[in-house]
Amino acid sequence: MHKFDAQQILFSPTGTTRKILESIASGLAPETCTQLDLTYPGSGKSSLGARIEDGEIALIGMPVHAGRIPALAVERLRASVEGKGRKAVLVVVYGNRAYEDALLELRDLAVELGFVPVAAAAFVGEHSFSTTDLPVGHGRPDKIDLEKALSFGRSVREKMLEGGDGDGNTQMLEVPGNFPYREGVQPAPISPETDADTCVLCGDCVRSCPSNAITLTSDTVETDKMACLRCCACVRVCPTGARVMVHPRILELGRTLHEKFAERREPELFI
Repeated sequence: MHKFDAQQILFSPTGTTRKILESIASGLAPETCTQLDLTYPGSGKSSLGARIEDGEIALIGMPVHAGRIPALAVERLRASVEGKGRKAVLVVVYGNRAYEDALLELRDLAVELGFVPVAAAAFVGEHSFSTTDLPVGHGRPDKIDLEKALSFGRSVREKMLEGGDGDGNTQMLEVPGNFPYREGVQPAPISPETDADTCVLCGDCVRSCPSNAITLTSDTVETDKMACLRCCACVRVCPTGARVMVHPRILELGRTLHEKFAERREPELFI
């Protein structure tokens, strides 16, 4: 394979997975690179495998929620993408705690959808429950992470150009994880809240929500707590700080994460 095109397929509510995937794509340096963003409803059916007959590679990036891929991301990936024998680079991004079964789950899902995994990686992003007072992976991915993502993309490119891309090789790409997978995030009446005194009803939280859990009326913001992914994208984008997580369970978990997982974790690569 001397030339190839690429498509980024991603689910990235807070933008960390997007940053990593785009840096990998820069290192991979394909002839062309398109992007299918599954973060929000109505992404549409991917043309992957139909638009380009040969030589296309998929870069599939997913966040890690409690050691698993978010169920909504899995649902959208299944509904939107067909591999049709195309090669894939698989990437999960976790909040400096652990990615547990997420990379194995993504590999199995990619195979189910008809992809041939040729490389994989686990990168670190700032944890969704990270705060100014109790940071967890603050500022990740940082410059070092993005440089490693770029280098990883270059390594995958070398493998592709050298012909070590899996043609005629039926050996499954090995990644860490256990099956049955651990239990992931379960629906619960927990979500960020809106401080009515500081909310300016701008609607940024509504637009940032991947599960359509937030609605804006003429005078208030309402949240369907059972639909909330607890990705905290709404907290990150709120311009006035009106969107906050105040649930005791999450606050305690945030404190535990800050205390037990302060040591910097580095990307893990599988080629």
